[in-house]
Amino acid sequence: MSKQYDLVIFDWEGTLSDTLGQVLNCVAEEARRLGFGELNEDVARQSVELGLVHAIRKVFPDLSLQQYEQLLEAVQQSLMSRHSDVYLIPGAKAIVQRLHKAGVTMAVATNKGSQSLQRAMHITGLDDYIKYSRSAGQFSPKPSPEMVEDLLLELAIPVENALMVGDSTSDIDMASSIGMDAIGVNFYHKNPSELLTAGALQVFDDYELLADYLQLSK
Repeated sequence: MSKQYDLVIFDWEGTLSDTLGQVLNCVAEEARRLGFGELNEDVARQSVELGLVHAIRKVFPDLSLQQYEQLLEAVQQSLMSRHSDVYLIPGAKAIVQRLHKAGVTMAVATNKGSQSLQRAMHITGLDDYIKYSRSAGQFSPKPSPEMVEDLLLELAIPVENALMVGDSTSDIDMASSIGMDAIGVNFYHKNPSELLTAGALQVFDDYELLADYLQLSK
């Protein structure tokens, strides 16, 4: 890739934040505690599009019905007690650090509430690198381009020098509607063709591939 960007805007949930990772961590811990074996996270992530129940059956096919129900109940209880935990997509923090090292300004544009976003960014340490954010509580929700337009205005960065990174068609639509480049991420193994049809330049399922595309040094 020859184009260099001055601003990279990330979506939050499913792009930087890994809600699924929190669930799978609970499944792994509870399965280990109950003596049901180790979770194969790659298999679980590839199966979760059909739901958590399907993913657990795929990863632990030899469990009896009683063991299966026992594991599901344990996971539900664990999630209730750890609802405030925050997980990042594998490689998310590393690419943020590499963009920061390269002198690229970063921001988050999300439909998540502002207060919960700031709390999550502080817990994960991403607020050390990402200083700008816009939330749907402040502006119209995606796919309205208001959030990204306001970021471009504040930072005085031309739209052609900015890149949107997101996991949903609303992220891509938001960027495309104002002529901003967009990259899709597909960490939950959904259908990447939807992101490409919406206007994504590329779709990646690994942040290392995005780092290579952006020609970021380690």
